[in-house]
Amino acid sequence: MSGRPAREAARRERLPSAREAGGKIVSSWSWSASVDPYLPRLPFFKGLDAERSRRAARGFFLRRYSRGEAIFCEGEPAQAAYLLRSGLVKAVKLSPRARPVILEIIVPGHFFGMMPVLDRKPYPLDAVCLQDCELYRVGAKDFSELMALPPFSQAVYGDVGEHLRHSQALRALAKEPAPRRIAYILWLLSSRIGPELRLGREEIADMAATTVETAIRVLGRLREEGLVEARWKRIKVLKPQILRGGVD
Repeated sequence: MSGRPAREAARRERLPSAREAGGKIVSSWSWSASVDPYLPRLPFFKGLDAERSRRAARGFFLRRYSRGEAIFCEGEPAQAAYLLRSGLVKAVKLSPRARPVILEIIVPGHFFGMMPVLDRKPYPLDAVCLQDCELYRVGAKDFSELMALPPFSQAVYGDVGEHLRHSQALRALAKEPAPRRIAYILWLLSSRIGPELRLGREEIADMAATTVETAIRVLGRLREEGLVEARWKRIKVLKPQILRGGVD
């Protein structure tokens, strides 16, 4: 088995199906008659008056996923864009050798899956939860209508640019040693969501595409060098610029 069939087989083995995990069962949705106060605080809603914000928010449906669950997979029709409310999501592409390569780590307050919706093409990669997540699903029709609002579309395209920058950096790091990958990921997350990170060793290993044992060893070294504080499922980044420069 080689080429695309091998990659598809590897994906099926690696990801729980949405039906098995319950992620696409309609009863897992959470509905609310009022606008979630989280939404108006985001850049996408800035510049919209209260009435437009209320109408726009009608297309955002809150949904919960479990750690390891696939939100969408490469090749599936792009039926919705997603906005992460809590947790972390990784965007994964299988290499020609069927090895997963992380192209992006999505943090709360950011969209993902939006470009294939706009281009009317299938999703080009997998989106998988690194943690238990809450996210909003915005159907393709609703999202396209929102993009007609200049304040919303400008913020979305700014988000796309940020995705591309981080994707290029992570792609370049894929062949670097594990300590450099871990250091960069810790810097990246601290720069986007703050120095206090709710992360376990397994999640760091997953993001850095390494073993848990290696993640433990690298975190211990970073702690000894005064670059981070590490406790049970908690990491505090103390010297982000040194981490950004990489460690050997």
